[in-house]
Amino acid sequence: MTPEQLARLPGVLFEIGKVVGSDHEPGQTLARISELICELTDADACSVMLLDGDKKRLLAKAAYGLRAERIHRLSFAVGEGVAGWVAARGEPVLIDDVTDDPRFVVLEKARTPIVSMVCVPIEARGERVGVMTATSGTRACFAAHHVELLRFIARTIALDVENLRLHKVAVTDPLTGAYNREFLQQRLPAEIARAVAAEAPLAVAMIDVDHFKDVNDRFGHDVGDDVLAEVAARLKAAIRGDDLLVRYGGEEFLTVLPRADAGRAWEVAERMRARLGRQPVALPSGPLAIAVSIGVAQLRTVVGVVETSAELIRRADAALYTAKAKGRNRVEVAP
Repeated sequence: MTPEQLARLPGVLFEIGKVVGSDHEPGQTLARISELICELTDADACSVMLLDGDKKRLLAKAAYGLRAERIHRLSFAVGEGVAGWVAARGEPVLIDDVTDDPRFVVLEKARTPIVSMVCVPIEARGERVGVMTATSGTRACFAAHHVELLRFIARTIALDVENLRLHKVAVTDPLTGAYNREFLQQRLPAEIARAVAAEAPLAVAMIDVDHFKDVNDRFGHDVGDDVLAEVAARLKAAIRGDDLLVRYGGEEFLTVLPRADAGRAWEVAERMRARLGRQPVALPSGPLAIAVSIGVAQLRTVVGVVETSAELIRRADAALYTAKAKGRNRVEVAP
């Protein structure tokens, strides 16, 4: 370790501890840790990949220093590539020149130059949960002490990373950052029970990107992914702080709106629709106008009987189809 790196070590380790103990979103926490590792090791880029629920595939959850790659596109099966090898074996890897190592996989459309790298496993409670990788465009940028340093950091954050994986990261959609349907199945019944106990309203809004198939057909699925990520970002910016955005499937999203009756939910839905249509999505081929149709449903009780989460979603979905039947790019409220 150079004298400069050694001098930075206490401050960086203190900052990592502070970040891990913060209330930041999982992606922000891991991205900041990746940045601090780059600062400490003089790496060009660093990424944290976590195993999916089946522990068969590594999914990139955060990175720092990558030039143009979309984080959600970084993924390896266990055993595939250097990261997959480390996840399968549980052993660290130090590579001076990736062209000499058959385990290295060149990713299509990758624009961040990688010549040397170090990759270490992240293990918690005796089980591997992910890997941490630092890379450089310079040959032999890393040495054995960098391996030990990353292993130390991985051990330091392992339990916190596993908690993030189990309780937060595992329930988010890697493409859009929205919650996934597994999370919805857990959370919506609890939100309904909370609303009933507090005698407060609750609503959901089902959102569908209009004519999204045309986007995939014209520009390809990579561009379609970029459009969906932008749609999710705009939807998040339009909802309230404790509202929940879920990627329901394909180009469909759903928002859970606590303390919102039908009228308030319609206002939130209109704000989402307006924000999506306010300006086109910038694509390499030029601007692309995007619109959404939205169906809103308020939780209802009949003679003390509360509808289920499935029934509530079904009514919102029916309202969405009404919006589409009436010409799209509009909000409809279920009766």
